[in-house]
Amino acid sequence: MTCAFILLAGSSQRFGGNTPKQFIKIKNKYLFEFCLDTFDSLKEIEKIFLVCDKTHLVFLNNFIKTSKYNHEIGVILGGQTRQESVYNSLKALQNSNIFCDYVLFHDACRPLVRRHEILNLLNELKTNDGASLAVPLYDSLCKEENKIIASSLDRKNLVKLQTPQGFKFDIIYSAHERALKNGELNFTDDTSLLTKLGSKVKLVEGSAFNFKITTSEDLLLFKKIVEGFNFD
Repeated sequence: MTCAFILLAGSSQRFGGNTPKQFIKIKNKYLFEFCLDTFDSLKEIEKIFLVCDKTHLVFLNNFIKTSKYNHEIGVILGGQTRQESVYNSLKALQNSNIFCDYVLFHDACRPLVRRHEILNLLNELKTNDGASLAVPLYDSLCKEENKIIASSLDRKNLVKLQTPQGFKFDIIYSAHERALKNGELNFTDDTSLLTKLGSKVKLVEGSAFNFKITTSEDLLLFKKIVEGFNFD
């Protein structure tokens, strides 16, 4: 069984405004609905969960009750950090009667992930402990100090990680348990937990379309792209 978790607990501090960007409405849909619809269309995924902050817990439960989806969709209380939200999700599975071979984690603010990308990721989990969508870096890179170029960086062998990221449940759960026990609470994504333990994480071809909406300019770009976008 494969379970997918869509992460909505972020506060959107860099985006600004009173409404977290994942709950902004675009074309009569909340931003998180775009990727939710894509995951919901895949029969290869058996369970879907929305992971949110306390403020939106009641809202999302009511939203699910009044919406029609192919999957039964659960809501899980997230944490103060991404790492805590993922751990809460894994713990909820561990404490339930739901047995998942594989788990996927996706940022709600990556609304343009496509079905074939998710399926390619799932296929790699058959032979790898973990996998992540990624895209090459084409821009020149530098390190800056006080808005001045301090040094140039070699972009060779550098990629940008995207989501979803997928894992074998037992392995990622053990990695989170170990990190918690050791007081290692500053991981910004789950692949770093696995690589620290020596596990190999497969990179799967992503897309420039699968960008994360972080700023108001990103949102403007999304609005321009989404009209007629092919989610396959």
